Amino acid sequence: MFVAALGIGHAYAHTGVRDQVDEGKASYNGFTITHGCASGAEGQSGQAYPVLGQTALFPYGSTAVWRDETGAVIQQGGDGNGTITAASLSLNVTGYAGMSSAFATSQEIVDTAGVVRALHWRDGAMEPKLNTITPFKITAPTIKNDCVKTLKIRVAVINWCDLKKNEANDVKGPYKKPKDAFGRPIPLTSIVDVNNGLQANVADSRIYKNQGGGNGDNNRADWWFSDLYNGSQLYKDPEVIGADASYWSAAITVNNAAADTANCGSPLVNYTVEPAGIDLDTYLTGPNTQPFTSGNGPF
Repeated sequence: MFVAALGIGHAYAHTGVRDQVDEGKASYNGFTITHGCASGAEGQSGQAYPVLGQTALFPYGSTAVWRDETGAVIQQGGDGNGTITAASLSLNVTGYAGMSSAFATSQEIVDTAGVVRALHWRDGAMEPKLNTITPFKITAPTIKNDCVKTLKIRVAVINWCDLKKNEANDVKGPYKKPKDAFGRPIPLTSIVDVNNGLQANVADSRIYKNQGGGNGDNNRADWWFSDLYNGSQLYKDPEVIGADASYWSAAITVNNAAADTANCGSPLVNYTVEPAGIDLDTYLTGPNTQPFTSGNGPF
């Protein structure tokens, strides 16, 4: 996990969502990846590792967890006690084909009815000091409750930084030399107080290399979610899961129309909806998260 956020506040931006969206409208959007994985504060005491891929799970239907402005669960499934006009949440998630990010391959993870529940990117690498955007399309719900100013749709996002890892073998090797979507090695990013103040990828041509002993503990991935409703059997490592609600950083903000919120006779509120723990256990399984995980979990 990127512990800089834990030790010194949120000094570094986490994975987020590029654009807000108006209710009822289609949104051609993307997740913003802004740093790699590191076991210490990047730029101070830790070595950041390239992001090798990403998986993003969206809330949907009967398992979607609705929360009010205090974070209390108001409903699982349904319309969020009248939050939206539809009977339940359906975002019509669509992925993008082609090399539209730092990762060459993008896949849709679907349920038995063919509904896209998650997106999965692999076959590439993002040098930790750079950014990349993984694109997607959704159709935002129409907000029914005039007193709901915004509905934040929380997406459970994982940035993968190692291959064939899980909670048990994370601290073990090997770490395989990462390559970008074109098969090129990744310039090494090091802390800034060496090489006369220059990053290694600026100072010379060093690259990330194979490490037989691995790349340290808890550098296998960054998990951008926290406090999963009813918990998860696959994603429960306390050293990696987010410490508080701010780790739901990849949230799509849906704005209610100003003409509608003007009809509210009470203070405006902001609601959220997110996937439940059972959704991660159902769709982000070992076979669906290759080549980043090993075995059947916990990851």
